[in-house]
Amino acid sequence: METYMSDRSEALCANAFIWDAHAGVFPSPQVDLNLLDDWRDNNANYISINVGFDVMGWQQTMATLAHYRRWILANDHKFVLAGTMDDVDAARASGKLAVSFDIEGMVAMNSDINMVSAYYALGVRQMLFAYNLNNDAAGGCHDTDMGLTDFGHEIVTEMNRLGMIVDCSHAAHHTTMDIMETSTRPCVFSHSNPTAIWDHQRNIHDDQIKACAATGGVIGMNGMGIFLGDNDISVDAFMKHICYVCELVGPEHVGLGFDYSPDMKLDVTEILKSRPDFWPKGQQYDTPHIGHGGPPLIPALVDRMFEHGFEDSDIRGILGENFRRVAAATWT
Repeated sequence: METYMSDRSEALCANAFIWDAHAGVFPSPQVDLNLLDDWRDNNANYISINVGFDVMGWQQTMATLAHYRRWILANDHKFVLAGTMDDVDAARASGKLAVSFDIEGMVAMNSDINMVSAYYALGVRQMLFAYNLNNDAAGGCHDTDMGLTDFGHEIVTEMNRLGMIVDCSHAAHHTTMDIMETSTRPCVFSHSNPTAIWDHQRNIHDDQIKACAATGGVIGMNGMGIFLGDNDISVDAFMKHICYVCELVGPEHVGLGFDYSPDMKLDVTEILKSRPDFWPKGQQYDTPHIGHGGPPLIPALVDRMFEHGFEDSDIRGILGENFRRVAAATWT
């Protein structure tokens, strides 16, 4: 991994605001959340970690959420459970990492709109509409694109009312366009890369990127090797995606959503084997040792952005200020 930093890059990184819009930590009550130290050690200020995805039922999501909440609150010497921008700012001022939760897909709603406010009260500040496959709210990117259902429209409205970030990652093309047309607040793709650079069903097309930017939203660059390229997590691969989206819609609509997880002792192979439909053949999910680029890449990325002629303000935006803007416009 590249570790060299120019004096200019070192100075910027020393006081930049770093926001990771989505971690790839597998949601389970068995996860040791001391792994979040990896973000603290790399000067992150905020992270969203998922407490559930459509592979599991709402009961498992609630169990994971209960575990994560209790653990973070018990470790308040290092972390802050953040629900507002004031919480995020207070965490940064005290040298702590601000954490809130996201959910990947609407199976966790149990077909009940009242669950949105329940999750909000427990610290969920961002939700995706589908995880790869269809559910009763939305279409997934590896499934028939059925668009946003009536229930899905209702969820968007409720998320807007509460102040929860509307996230289009993992959803199907037409579905994402429905979501962005419905939402009255900025939308995001928290961890999605451009298809124009690497053709994968999980990546997104130019019209999706433009529609997201038109809402005032941000596209978070994903650090997984199979979404960056041929299992390539080099800085050069990452920069191709950053530069493309910046040129398409401007650097103010680009951020980081690494989808990264440090090495975990939790064995996730059984659930992957039990539901292979969520990760279909032909989409590289069977790649041995899939690479995960994460926060340790940031210094080299900053160096490379300076080499590409990015202004300080653009880099600060990509590192975190852009997602901060969305949260400030959304969270209540």
